[in-house]
Amino acid sequence: MNNVSAWGRTDPGLKRSRNEDSYAIDAEKRFFIIADGMGGHPGGDIASVTAIATANEFLAKALADNEITWPFGIDHSLPQEINVIASAMRLANRRIFNESKGMGTTMVVMLLKNNKAHICHVGDSRLYRVRNSAIEQLTEDHSLVTEEIKRGMITREQARHYALRHVITRAIGTAGDVECDCRVEEVRSGDIFLLCTDGLSGMLDDAAILEAIMKDEGEEQTCERLVRRANEKGGDDNITVIVVRCT
Repeated sequence: MNNVSAWGRTDPGLKRSRNEDSYAIDAEKRFFIIADGMGGHPGGDIASVTAIATANEFLAKALADNEITWPFGIDHSLPQEINVIASAMRLANRRIFNESKGMGTTMVVMLLKNNKAHICHVGDSRLYRVRNSAIEQLTEDHSLVTEEIKRGMITREQARHYALRHVITRAIGTAGDVECDCRVEEVRSGDIFLLCTDGLSGMLDDAAILEAIMKDEGEEQTCERLVRRANEKGGDDNITVIVVRCT
């Protein structure tokens, strides 16, 4: 993995008067963040902006300074990159929780380093990888509907129309601390990563997302196409996407 190109796009969708999504791209340090403020909660837009700003600031500092002070200590069983991301997310969580009770947001962070993708997430925003013309979801939603699928109460097809499909079970800012799900994946030349909020994944299934990405007209055009197609399907929620291509 010698070159990384990325683009992001956010759109309010067709049904919401306010955009509660936020995102950040640091092309130099190769980290990417998406956050989706919790709809119906006070200050969802503030929560996502605060989460992005806090995580972005800590990541930039930590990746440039090996002598940083670790705000929550360090877990030596995990790669340093995962410690950096998890600390950034926990800092965002603490800031939002302390500033205003009731605010919350999802968050997905990916850091590309040493031919590896270091990924942490909280909530139901997602990260996908496209490799060899196949798409794979690398994050598992922290949501009620995912728990119901695991228990065998509903099928994945039924989940798309499940009345409580937007209820998340873990978020940034709703408690004093938060546990992130983290993983590390090897990166191959030709891999494409997609970070997105549920305004995209709730409108388009995996096959439709893959078809839009495989048009291969560049990251900016791919982002525009994904947003457009989510709106064509109804645009029920804010839509935010980041497309990252590794060559």
